[in-house]
Amino acid sequence: MTTVIIGILAAVLLGVVIAIILGQRHIIKELEDKDRKLTEWIEVIRRERPSLITMAQHLEDDETRQLLRHRYNLIRELLAAGVSHDFERRDAVLDEVDRTVADPAEFMRQIRLIYGRMQPVLMARLEEGGLTEREIEICCLYALGLNGKTIQQYTHDGRHFQNVSVIRRKLGLGEHDKNIDGFIRSLLK
Repeated sequence: MTTVIIGILAAVLLGVVIAIILGQRHIIKELEDKDRKLTEWIEVIRRERPSLITMAQHLEDDETRQLLRHRYNLIRELLAAGVSHDFERRDAVLDEVDRTVADPAEFMRQIRLIYGRMQPVLMARLEEGGLTEREIEICCLYALGLNGKTIQQYTHDGRHFQNVSVIRRKLGLGEHDKNIDGFIRSLLK
């Protein structure tokens, strides 16, 4: 009888240990996912940071200035959270980033405004090609560092790649020329 009770207790204890280990693995996976997302956003924001700072000093447009100030504050908070390993602060910043990009149409409009001020060479080239506002906004997402698949998913545009073919043609890119993302990034100054 004692052996049976000890066996049952051992099985229960083993079950509890396994549950704890599995729970920790789940927590570790969540933390790894958040870390991967943070790393991606840091890279995107790091690419934007110098231009955002420079442009914020010279802007007359209040809306664009506010957008740049907001982005700069996100960068500052994200870097501070990373340096201090303050995960609550980091998560708060990532939540704000998620809110910033939650509405694709509005986010793309904002990016077009910002790139209109930050990247006049890029914007002039896109306008010279006769691109629509929507096509320019798509190009701004490429300039941000996104790839076609990510843009298609973000914009929920099932015709994204057909639309990119139209953009490529308007910009004078042939079938065998470099990819649209590389071309757009080559225009960044």
